[in-house]
Amino acid sequence: MGAIDESDVIAVYDQWCAAFQAVDGGAMKRLFDQGSDGLIYQSEENADPMYTWAEIDAYWSGAPEIVDRIPEWRELSRKIAILDDTAFVYAKLQTHLEITGAKRPLVGQLRVSIGLHRRDGEWKIVHYHESRHVDLAFLFED
Repeated sequence: MGAIDESDVIAVYDQWCAAFQAVDGGAMKRLFDQGSDGLIYQSEENADPMYTWAEIDAYWSGAPEIVDRIPEWRELSRKIAILDDTAFVYAKLQTHLEITGAKRPLVGQLRVSIGLHRRDGEWKIVHYHESRHVDLAFLFED
């Protein structure tokens, strides 16, 4: 088996970045394997993940009503791993999100993991997880 070209995975990641920054639900939804039984989507604001396409579809259909704009989106680091028809993208991003009705923006580093699989020659997202770093130093302070 020959080496797998990362460019197709990077192209999906770049499309994901563009859709997220534009809060473009339609573009975001096209990146997912909507028929997969193995979907997992964990956004930072939800306590539990979404496991069905109906949940992810509703989430991204409503996103433009919640996120007003994203004035900052900067990649700090990225790592890609590809194993046959499975790929993982990890990225750390510096973000600034303006949330509709919020008194202040959500600013800071966002960590994301994106799991993709190749079906019929196309890379599609089946797993997504985002989180922010929590400083646990206070646990050891007097």
